[in-house]
Amino acid sequence: MNTEISSAVPWWSRRPHFLLAGHLLLLHALAFGGWRLPAVRILWFVAFGLFLLWQPFVAGERRMSRRQGAVVLAAALASTWLLSPWLMLIWCGALAAVIGGRVLWTGDRLERAGYLFAFGYLVCLTIFGIVPEISPSAVLDPLPRDAIARYMPFLLAALIAFPAHPQRRRAGDAFDLFYGMLVFLALAVFVLGALAVTFVSGVSYVEALAQTSLAIAAALLVLAWAWNPRGGFSGLGSALSRYLLSVGLPLEQWLIQLAETSERESHPVRFLAAITEQLQRVPWVVGCRWQAGSESGRFGGTSPHTQEYRRDGVLLAVCFRHVPSPAMRWHVEWLLRLATEFYLVKFQTHELQRMSYLQAVYETGARVTHDVKNLLQSLQTLCYAAAQPGDPEAVARLLARQLPQIAERLKSTLDKLQRPRADDNRNTSAAEWWARLRDRHSGDAIEWNDPAGEAEVPSALFDSIAENLLQNALTKRQHEGGIEISVKLTVDRNSPMLTVRDTGQAIAASVADSLFRTPVQSAHGLGIGLYHAARQADETGYRLDLAENRPGSVVFTLAPRT
Repeated sequence: MNTEISSAVPWWSRRPHFLLAGHLLLLHALAFGGWRLPAVRILWFVAFGLFLLWQPFVAGERRMSRRQGAVVLAAALASTWLLSPWLMLIWCGALAAVIGGRVLWTGDRLERAGYLFAFGYLVCLTIFGIVPEISPSAVLDPLPRDAIARYMPFLLAALIAFPAHPQRRRAGDAFDLFYGMLVFLALAVFVLGALAVTFVSGVSYVEALAQTSLAIAAALLVLAWAWNPRGGFSGLGSALSRYLLSVGLPLEQWLIQLAETSERESHPVRFLAAITEQLQRVPWVVGCRWQAGSESGRFGGTSPHTQEYRRDGVLLAVCFRHVPSPAMRWHVEWLLRLATEFYLVKFQTHELQRMSYLQAVYETGARVTHDVKNLLQSLQTLCYAAAQPGDPEAVARLLARQLPQIAERLKSTLDKLQRPRADDNRNTSAAEWWARLRDRHSGDAIEWNDPAGEAEVPSALFDSIAENLLQNALTKRQHEGGIEISVKLTVDRNSPMLTVRDTGQAIAASVADSLFRTPVQSAHGLGIGLYHAARQADETGYRLDLAENRPGSVVFTLAPRT
């Protein structure tokens, strides 16, 4: 043997080919006339026991209960009493199916050859020994049947020489039922076909065997070609696989139903309810139920045969009309998995839409809050100027110029609350906008570098960013002192660029790296002004940059994006 087995394992488990050879030897003695003799008929009882030890379904060393033992003993005695060529013919067909079903699960090439040799011996035993016992017309002349009966058992010595592994009796490893049924049917067609050719054509039994063999070989050759053709189209194997996997509900149809329902229902819960209702059209389903979070639903009836699929808070359950097979359970699990995937995608899309809306509300609120803060600072500056002693007419003129601009900016800010995504992109003359900006900050000691040339600027964008940059610079001046602030509007090829510069301390490197990408920590504000200013500029086609950042020169620029 080619594997080391513990001595505690029974010898018949270590040498299963010995058991098979002994069973075939006893069948040989019974097939060639021995079934007529009572003294030889009793060998069937021994052959039945050897088969029970060899069979690949239940472990041979397993203990049986008294009831099981009584059933096996009764079956052995009844088959011994009723033993006949017809019973042996059926038994040989079943044994051939078991041997054929074992071939596919054998990895060793020599061991597979041993099973094929045993299968060939069993076929020869059937056509040379059992069939002539059934039909008197099945005469082997010119083949010597007595010589075959006498010398054919010596071939079983070759079966003992083949290697064999201990039987694996795990579920799925012992026997291929589908392949075994095909072997049984092929052997039945071969035997019955040979008898039919003998009776119909009037030829000898040996000639009928030859003709039937050639006909079956040709049919198997055509079937093998049709099963997996090489002409670029799928064969019977592909069609059978699709049928077995569909189980009454083809996967393509289910995908079409999923796609159509997904297009009809955008809400994830309504989609899940609609798609589970589609399962009621399947004949082997009596009802189904679903649950997604706090939502749930049920369609049809209930049954004790239920299959459930759970994932990420989603439960889908299908109630079967009858007990489902493992293949059907596997298929239904994939159907439920696909439906759940579609639901989760829709749920995530719904959540993204909700988060997008909340983000729009948040960004609009943050931007409006920052604009209101800038307007409040402008009002505080006006109030401070009005409280100072001086010419009342000059104060009145200042208020007359500033209050309408503040009112217009406040109205534009409030409009953003009603239209979160609709910014004011109206363009204004650069000279006019520049004049209004200088007028609003006429008392803030800022150096103004007037623009040269004509251009138009988006007034809402330039107002918001200019006020933001100037208020930051003025707040910086209050805390550091002695800072000079300069503002410049450059018009180059009809492309305006705003530059705000201060001579204060440089911005910390950790803050400068994320200045325009995320909100930052601020000791004197909300820390979101430049973040929202940069996003507003990007949405309008401009770019806000920190052009220079060193002690004595901190420069921000707003220019069209190239």
